[in-house]
Amino acid sequence: MLGIRALLLVSAMAAPTLLHAEDVAPQGDVLSEIVVTAQKREQSLKDVPIAMSVVDADTIARTRSVDLRDLSRLVPNFSVQRGGAIDTVLIRGVGGGGRNIGFTTRAGVYVDGVYAGQFASINQDTLDVERIEVLRGPQGQLFGRNTVSGAVSIVTVKPKNEFEGSVEAGYGNKDLYEIRGMLNLPLAEGVALRVSASHRERDGFTLNVPTGTDLDNVNRDSARAQLGADLGERLRFDLSADYSRDKTNKLLGEPITDTFGTGPSPLPGAFDTPFNRVPTQDAEIAGVAATFTYDLSDDVALTSISGYRRTDWKRSNDLDYVPLDFFYFNYHDRFSQFSQEVRASFGAGKRLSGVAGLYYFDETARSLRTVSGGTQSPLLPLGVVPGVNASVSATVMTRSFAGFAAVDWKATETVTVNLGGRYTHETLKLRDYTTFGPASFGLGAVANYNDGRTVDSFDPTIGVTLALSDQSNVYAKYAHGAKSGGWNIDFTSAMQFADGIDFANERVNAGEIGFKTESADRRLRFNFAGFYSVYDDYQINQFVDLGMGQTSIQLRNAAKATSWGAEASVRAVPIDGLLLTGDLGYTHAEFDRFPDGGGPGVDLDGNRLPYAPRFNAAAGAAYEFPVSAAMTVALSANYSYRSGSFAGPENTALQKVDARHLVDARIELAGDRKGWSLALWARNLFNESWIDNRIFDFFQTQAVERGEPRTYGVSTRWGF
Repeated sequence: MLGIRALLLVSAMAAPTLLHAEDVAPQGDVLSEIVVTAQKREQSLKDVPIAMSVVDADTIARTRSVDLRDLSRLVPNFSVQRGGAIDTVLIRGVGGGGRNIGFTTRAGVYVDGVYAGQFASINQDTLDVERIEVLRGPQGQLFGRNTVSGAVSIVTVKPKNEFEGSVEAGYGNKDLYEIRGMLNLPLAEGVALRVSASHRERDGFTLNVPTGTDLDNVNRDSARAQLGADLGERLRFDLSADYSRDKTNKLLGEPITDTFGTGPSPLPGAFDTPFNRVPTQDAEIAGVAATFTYDLSDDVALTSISGYRRTDWKRSNDLDYVPLDFFYFNYHDRFSQFSQEVRASFGAGKRLSGVAGLYYFDETARSLRTVSGGTQSPLLPLGVVPGVNASVSATVMTRSFAGFAAVDWKATETVTVNLGGRYTHETLKLRDYTTFGPASFGLGAVANYNDGRTVDSFDPTIGVTLALSDQSNVYAKYAHGAKSGGWNIDFTSAMQFADGIDFANERVNAGEIGFKTESADRRLRFNFAGFYSVYDDYQINQFVDLGMGQTSIQLRNAAKATSWGAEASVRAVPIDGLLLTGDLGYTHAEFDRFPDGGGPGVDLDGNRLPYAPRFNAAAGAAYEFPVSAAMTVALSANYSYRSGSFAGPENTALQKVDARHLVDARIELAGDRKGWSLALWARNLFNESWIDNRIFDFFQTQAVERGEPRTYGVSTRWGF
């Protein structure tokens, strides 16, 4: 079957999910050079000593990557994993965090240099995005805290001094409707405005049988506006704003057992659920940023970025997984943040070049989460009554100050020393942590608990880059990163609270070697990176012996983990108009030490980290050719593979997440120098079926999240 799929892949030549920004070949016969800002200054990708992938706007359009999660098919050793109500970024097998407002994520997402926020803001829309840079490995040196596994930098399209616009519309199976538009307006000499908006909706694949409602549907609106102005020969001002709202019938998991995990689900079929209450999600994300860039001289540029972002996330779900009104929960988390960065870049092209700056970050996160009894809850022998039976609420305030610098010193004509570091002073405050719940649920009561912590950390990096030729570099580097400590802002028992709900910073020490090369005629490009990362004080749930025969599950610094492996990417243009791509990633991510991880006396040393597949790979082809003087046809294809993993650290058979082989396809007809286009597309062309996640809920209900089946449709674009 795999051989047949490979043959069909080559013949179909559709939707390459591995076309990165450096793959774009405007001349049709070479790979174009790509400039990135991964180190907060413009550099050629081949000169940056970081293992990174860059996905450009053309690739985003071809692969229908409508949000960050879709990049999981595009980038080696990278994914955005669904975990019930929570999305998390995993890089090189390391992810997690973000389950509540006191437990931050391990990878940071940034929009035009501004931190996007915690877990509810991760899955960003790709509307009017110029490129997305995925940086693998710890990035504490320049991006700061909570980037111990990596960072994702989203760069949007800037206003241009010319009038242009576009309208796109599409229709697909499951009643997919989508429309987006963009308008770029020059307002005056050196002043331009760019606005864009989109709406996308689609029926769900899962039927909630009791209500007849579709789940895992799509209903998302997004908008973006940017104003750019040249305020003189040396001063540039950019003001941007974005907004997104995602209102869906969000599937927390399709149950495959009864409520207490003692027997099969009453609905044994796939893509069927028995909820009496329709699960919903409402995520509203907004942000604004003001950027000033001033060329102090030909060698020094000053940049100031002021950003404000707000997230309002609501989630509701049936908790008993049966068509009876016993239990349900409501989550409401709100985040507001302000950040200010001032930096100077200097010496571009000189023997000594780099960047230095100061950073300030202030965030307030508020949470209210409740578990309620439904109208039939008095029927249960658990002392539960209709209305709120358990609740947790708190506010976490974070304030961070940092100074950072990174320099490249060209010691000889071929050797460059890369040095950098970031010093951070962070203060966190927990205010009014309050929780209660019935003893029958094993919960306790805490009222208005307050706590605080102050941490100073230094994240250095040191490396050496050796130029083998004008087209080839090798590099080696060491980097350190830190993830903030915090509190387990969750439903807790009296034992858990007495043992302590706080945990300390997590640290990573990482080494990396890399090789980047391209042919002199720029028809072939190859990148390779090998890595070894050790995580100390790894934050994860652990069983704690409280004495007197009592145990508690606590979120704490319970483990030590190691992630090592490699990535390789190749791009080739063997003939004019034909682009071939290949990517391969291998990750060995395991717990070196995890005492009592599987229960009292059950160590999980040597087990694999959750959602850490050993292998992932992709191969793609794209071919564009003219059919007349004013018309071209573009054919493309991509095959992607991800090996199996486990949804929990115990690595049991019940936690097994399936491997998957996916093929996407696209054919496009474009005319009038691409002023218009018509495309047919398909994702998961062969309708592969797989389990994407496994969940054990509060009452030990076993549930699964299934991968999306085949989708297909038609889209058209008109540009002016």
